[in-house]
Amino acid sequence: MSNNRLQVPVWLWYALLCIFWWGLWGFLSKIAGNSASPLQLQILFTLGMLPVALGMLVQMRWNLDRNVGGASYGTLSGIATGIGSLGYYAALREQNASVVTPVTGLFPLLTVILAFIVLRERLNRVQMGGMVLALASIVVLSM
Repeated sequence: MSNNRLQVPVWLWYALLCIFWWGLWGFLSKIAGNSASPLQLQILFTLGMLPVALGMLVQMRWNLDRNVGGASYGTLSGIATGIGSLGYYAALREQNASVVTPVTGLFPLLTVILAFIVLRERLNRVQMGGMVLALASIVVLSM
């Protein structure tokens, strides 16, 4: 007798956790944005990240990898996230979360385009069509 249960890949569990926590972040950001400026929200966001970072450092026994490339790109990633968050918070002050969040949630399009150009990753026609539809959704959502 074979086991026909659906095996959910580990990466998918992580992705679902990400969706949950980022979804909660977007919702809480909208509520906080009703009474705080985008600059203040970014400061509070950064302060809120400190316990998470501290917990990871403790788990790693304060032993950080000394790879310069990883540290450089990781730091640049944090800077990009901080600047992007400012745009997100400012957009939430001007528009409903139900519009801003799906539009800003299309940020992976830039990642895909950069990976295609810089890293030479391949895209098939269906994936390219999906990107066109995602871009069209920005127009529809902004109406």
